[in-house]
Amino acid sequence: MQAFSFRLQTKLKVSNIYEDMAKDQLRVQLSSRDTIADQLQSLNRQVSILEQSIRLMKNGTDTYKRMVLSREYLPVLNERKTNIIQQLDKAEKRVDKARDHLLARARETNTLEKLRERDWSNYIYECTREEQKQIDEAALAGFYRNRSQTAVG
Repeated sequence: MQAFSFRLQTKLKVSNIYEDMAKDQLRVQLSSRDTIADQLQSLNRQVSILEQSIRLMKNGTDTYKRMVLSREYLPVLNERKTNIIQQLDKAEKRVDKARDHLLARARETNTLEKLRERDWSNYIYECTREEQKQIDEAALAGFYRNRSQTAVG
């Protein structure tokens, strides 16, 4: 009997490569999203520190000028925060898209692997059947040989 050959083996290899590429792309998108989330956390800390420093400032001409500057800086930080939140939303959408792409690739690879397993099971079944056929023929030939020798002798 022939050696096992899965005719979709090349497609399975290509599918595995595409799945690995999709995993890498997802990792990149997750890393990008995490970086943006870290920026947002840092900005939130910066805003809370600035707000706290405004609350703790005492009356005085020098401190009054600093307080006014700090209050004018708050809207700038809030605008930047809004921009980072928008970037984070876009990054989340890219992560979701990469995750969906990975799931599609994994589904394709899984399907091909199941087909390969089914073909392998069929191959094993055929090999076992062929082997049993040869054993049966040998046993039958031996039986008739013993029968003809006992009938002659």
